[in-house]
Parts: sequence; structure tokens; C-alpha cells
Amino acid sequence: MFLLDFLGASVTMLIQAGFASATYMYSVYYPNPIVTIGVYCKIWFYTNQSVSMMFRWMLTAACLDRYALSSTNARLRHYANIKNTRLTVIIIVIVWIILPIPLLALNGVRAGTCNVIYGYAASLYNNIFTMINGYAIPIITMTICSILIQKNLANKRERRHINIHQTQGENNKQHLERRRDQQALVMLFAQIFVYFILTTPWMIYNIYSTLTLDIINKSANRMAIERFVYTLSSLTVLLFPTSSFYLYTLTSSMYPISMPIQLS
Repeated sequence: MFLLDFLGASVTMLIQAGFASATYMYSVYYPNPIVTIGVYCKIWFYTNQSVSMMFRWMLTAACLDRYALSSTNARLRHYANIKNTRLTVIIIVIVWIILPIPLLALNGVRAGTCNVIYGYAASLYNNIFTMINGYAIPIITMTICSILIQKNLANKRERRHINIHQTQGENNKQHLERRRDQQALVMLFAQIFVYFILTTPWMIYNIYSTLTLDIINKSANRMAIERFVYTLSSLTVLLFPTSSFYLYTLTSSMYPISMPIQLS
């Protein structure tokens, strides 16, 4: 079930990467439309935040789904089904199509940059909104889910040890299940760690941007450095979806057989 969340997240990141690549490739030969065309600037900001938030929240939903699958509570396990997962993906898409709409009005081209153009309050709102919904909530939720999943798997192992009268076949099966659970947990922790590492530069830049909003007379060198750091931090965020395959294969020798059933 959680694989559907990952599929949705991958599709949204492909959209974002494709849109960004096409824009940057165009700007190699022609003036960058992001900083020369006001309408394109608005569409760029809106699309970038919309699809990036979809990706982050679908990844968070996948962690919640894995927690539900590992739970001893029958109601929670019943929730983790294809129908509910599809509904969750649809809700996330609709919500993040609607919530970034204010960016279409707030953003525009000013002094050769594409940014919020309606004063300190609008910029502060945009930065705080982005940091909370794009970093704080996903990181906190995924961390809590990983702790709860670890607890659920520990309870699962304890129940397996209750019955001491087991055949050799049952022992082998339990050994395989225990190994699968351990590697599923390792993959989950690795996923959260890599997500944290790759999104932290972007988060730090947003904090810096928020704290320096009231500084108006920035030098040309400072503005160039800020733009470079912003571009670099944005690119590190795009590395996460492309690293998933390597992340799973490096952390689990059972990856080919464990992914579909790792927490069932």
C-alpha cells in the first residue's frame, strides 16, 4: 500500500525535475524566463512549491502507512489498504494544488529576481509556511513513525518467542521474518536520515532568508552569494528521490524480496 505513496511522490518529483530542467536548459541560450517574465515567475514559484509539498507529504503518508501495517491494532492495519492509500494521495494532491495559490499573487519579478514582492509580512508568511509544512511536519512525523514502528516490531518479536514448541521450518520462517523486519527498520531510519541531511541546507537557507528580510540594501556580491546558496540548497532537495534506489539496495540485501511485504 505504501508503495502507492512512493509512486505518487516519484511522479510529482519527476514533474518538478522536468519543469526545472526545461527552464534551466532554455535559459542557457535565452534570457531566463523566471527573472524576465512576471507570469512565468508566478507559475514557477507556484509549481515548485505545489509539487515539492506533494512529494514531501506523500513520503510522510508512506511512513504513516508503514506504521499502520506494523501495528498490533486491527483497526489501524485495516486502514492500510489500497483504497485508503489512493484516497490519501488524491487528498494530498488537491490540498497542495489549493494551498500555494496565494503565491500566484504574492510573487513577481523585482530587481532582476523572482521573489515575494509585497513586503515584509508577505515574505515572512511565505517562509514560515514553507518551513513548517515542507520541513518541520514531515521530519517530526517520520521520526515519530519510525520510533513507533520499532516498538511494534519489538512487540512482534516478543509474541514470536512465546511459543517455544516450534518445528525447524517454523524457526527458519521466524528467522527470515525477523531479518526482514530488521532490514525494513534499517531502511526506514536510513530514509529519514538521508531526507534530513539533504533538506537541512534548504531549511537553513529559509531560516537565513527569514532573518534577513528587513535588510534592504544588500550588496551585489551578497545577493549573488545568496542566489548561489539558494540554487545549491534547492538542488540538494532534488537529490533525495533520485537516491531512493541506492538507499534501499545499500541498506538491505533483501531489498528485491522485502519491499512489497516488509511490514506485513
